[in-house]
Amino acid sequence: MAEVTEPTSTAGILMKQSHGTFRHWSKRHFVLRHGCLHWSHEDLPVDRPGSVENRSFIDFSRTPCELFVLEGSRLLLQPTHGFMWNTNDRHSSAGTAQPLMLMSELSRELKESLREHIAFGRDLRASCKQRDRERVMGLVSVGPFDLAEEVDEEAGNSTCAVCVLELFLDVEENKDLSAVAAASGGSEEGISQASSNGSRKGLGLVVKTPCQHYFHRTCLNDWIMKAGMCPVCKTDMTSQKPRHCKSSKSVRSIGSSAASTVATDRSLSNRSLGWIMHRNSAQAGA
Repeated sequence: MAEVTEPTSTAGILMKQSHGTFRHWSKRHFVLRHGCLHWSHEDLPVDRPGSVENRSFIDFSRTPCELFVLEGSRLLLQPTHGFMWNTNDRHSSAGTAQPLMLMSELSRELKESLREHIAFGRDLRASCKQRDRERVMGLVSVGPFDLAEEVDEEAGNSTCAVCVLELFLDVEENKDLSAVAAASGGSEEGISQASSNGSRKGLGLVVKTPCQHYFHRTCLNDWIMKAGMCPVCKTDMTSQKPRHCKSSKSVRSIGSSAASTVATDRSLSNRSLGWIMHRNSAQAGA
């Protein structure tokens, strides 16, 4: 997946229409930052809008939404059909599909900025899903220096089997790039930055599969979407289970044990019932 680039933050004044029987317009300060729309009666700092407690906000990474341009410089913002505003957002329409009506003197600039941040939120959402899918498949991100120690050109595993390009540049350059990742505390963003600078054609982060093969992350994701298996050894990548899941053998064992317990309880219940009926019959005969 391509690197998600954050759009420029935007701040200003907008008019927001209220909900209810008697609708009216009210002025709000707003900030668009990191895929979120914040608005408040109070002035909002562009770099830290979350520092203002008395504010409302929408996180576009939580809800797919659409923006429509209406007459009179009005903008209609609403969840995509079939979705609702996330309940973790903070505004009066959270948990519903009710649209928000906005208006601004700089409606064109606001429209473009909203669309950029909505797209950024969509990309963040897709990126999170991608990471979850990679975690389920057991993929491990590999930094430049670690890769330089593990791969072997003579063994033929220094190239990506999908694009047939080198995973990274030479070892000396990898050592320099590893400093970039180390400076970021080993974060995925730092490793990704080093990987993007050190791999050809910007193919980005390198990952290792559970079957011990290395690929460019983008190449492998595209391959698995089409073929569903490791390009080298044909291991089924779609059937990998999360590590915390019980194996099917354990589940069968638990199921068999439970079935045995139920059968034993049923047998004991039948014996008890037979004894009670025999005793009642004997008392009746006496």
